[in-house]
Amino acid sequence: MRLSRQFWLGLAVSLAFSALFFYRVDLRKMASALAGANYLYLLPAIAAYFAAVLFRTWRWKYLLAPMRPIPLARLFPVVVVGYMANNLLPARLGEVVRSYYLGQREGVSATSALATVVVERVYDGLALLFLLAVTALFLPVAGLVGQLSQSTHLPAWLLSAVGVAPFLAVMVALVGASLYPGKALWVGQQLARPLPLRWRARAMHLGVRFIEGLHVLRSPRRLVTVFLWSLPVWLSEAAMYYVLALSFGLEGAFATLGMMAAGILMVTAISNLATSLPSSPGAVGPFEFFGAATLVFLGAERGVASAYAVALHIALLAPVTLAGLVYLWLENLSLSQLAKRSQSQRVVLPDAGNDER
Repeated sequence: MRLSRQFWLGLAVSLAFSALFFYRVDLRKMASALAGANYLYLLPAIAAYFAAVLFRTWRWKYLLAPMRPIPLARLFPVVVVGYMANNLLPARLGEVVRSYYLGQREGVSATSALATVVVERVYDGLALLFLLAVTALFLPVAGLVGQLSQSTHLPAWLLSAVGVAPFLAVMVALVGASLYPGKALWVGQQLARPLPLRWRARAMHLGVRFIEGLHVLRSPRRLVTVFLWSLPVWLSEAAMYYVLALSFGLEGAFATLGMMAAGILMVTAISNLATSLPSSPGAVGPFEFFGAATLVFLGAERGVASAYAVALHIALLAPVTLAGLVYLWLENLSLSQLAKRSQSQRVVLPDAGNDER
């Protein structure tokens, strides 16, 4: 029932933002921009995206190291399968599928692995906020927030809070749980009191495993290192956004290529922070709306900006989804099998970034 509520809420949010997206664009101009784009740029753009996936794998390898060293070559397919599952399954279930799949392949606790995935997501949000702060040195971020507030009819403070507060709050909670595991387990015991005794014992066992996965957060050096690993992840993905922007001629909307680079960083941060909102698999709707709105604010023509946002999202979702399905096919597995087996591991995760993908 809980999954059903999340599914319908996400679908409603996606439909609302999709309606806003298409309501504000001239479909003929968008179709013309899609037809006139140079899709040869797709090849280097997709290569840049898979470079970002490789950096994500390196970062996850570092997070998993206190539990078990896992070779990069064995970890990369797990990451790809997880992002494929996120693009096809509701309620961020792909993160749980990834953790379960890792546990089956490498013999680590799926719950502990899930804790490292939560850490990843929080660091993704913090890295995106950092990049947004950097772009604020060159571009009027405050003005963009005001325009987005008018477009969505939501208060500017609420948009800012949705983008910032979840990551900071979860980060503080995770660091606290890693430093004071006894107190964290006591809180868990109080929350589990209403459960039947058998379920309560299971919940506490999972809680212990989850806290074990947060071991990396006990070291200030590791905290900084994980953040530094997060920067090339998003800079590589921003490189994909930049290359694909060239295929739509978006450099004409900026005075210099340097300003274009700052603008694309802003688009990367805003569109991926928007995926923190509940949405359908793949964050369809919020990603397109906020990505296009950011470009329009920066001076791009709306039809071109909208076409770019649609093409970009397809380029982000389709290749990694296909690669994940191929990996499962090679192992004679199906996504439905993994999803069913991992249901018992399911928790609600804060998202960042397209990391729906």
